[in-house]
Amino acid sequence: MRRRPAAPVLGTLLVAAVVGVACMTAQPRQVRAAAPGTRSASPSAAPSASPSVPSSASPSSVPPSCGSGALRWGAVRQRTQLTGLSPVVALGEDDGWTTFRDVPVRSVVARVRTSGTHLAQRRVLASLARHLGYDTDDLTAPGEDTARHARPPERTRFHGAGRFATAEAVRTVDASFTVTCPDGDHYGSVTTWLGPVHGDSLACGTDPGKEPWLREAYRLACGPLTGR
Repeated sequence: MRRRPAAPVLGTLLVAAVVGVACMTAQPRQVRAAAPGTRSASPSAAPSASPSVPSSASPSSVPPSCGSGALRWGAVRQRTQLTGLSPVVALGEDDGWTTFRDVPVRSVVARVRTSGTHLAQRRVLASLARHLGYDTDDLTAPGEDTARHARPPERTRFHGAGRFATAEAVRTVDASFTVTCPDGDHYGSVTTWLGPVHGDSLACGTDPGKEPWLREAYRLACGPLTGR
């Protein structure tokens, strides 16, 4: 039997080998993952810009300062206002010394208010004190509250039996003003009080006198001022 020549088989094997090499050459190269903490050199990975953080307060929200503007005072009202009153205590003839504790009726807060401008509060108080003929330290500084200046419990002895109470008050000052600034006039007001908290006592059934704050205290503690 005649044997067929092997040349075509060898040719086929050579063609297959060439095709295999060409396929391996045409495959894309794999990119190894970068190790943790290593930057990528790819030009497409541009650094991200940090977002801008808006300012918490814009300049337009802060009122302009008017440090040297002239102050002109308008109406000024001074009066004594009731700030504290104790519960009524019924005492007998021989009860002797009794402790009274005032509780708040109203709070007065010292403050300076202005519209559209900023002023040094100490300067405003000093101007008001000169206007009224007081020392600056006679006026309570802004931010103080009569609730923090209440009198301590008071031991009092009344003569005779009856129903009694104690009360406390401050001399308040309320004033309005105009300040002239480079951009025009601005208005404001001051609330403060003079000196320390002071107090008094009252007996139900006894005329409290003509002081409005004591008469208010009497009506609250004892009831209507009958026939007065």
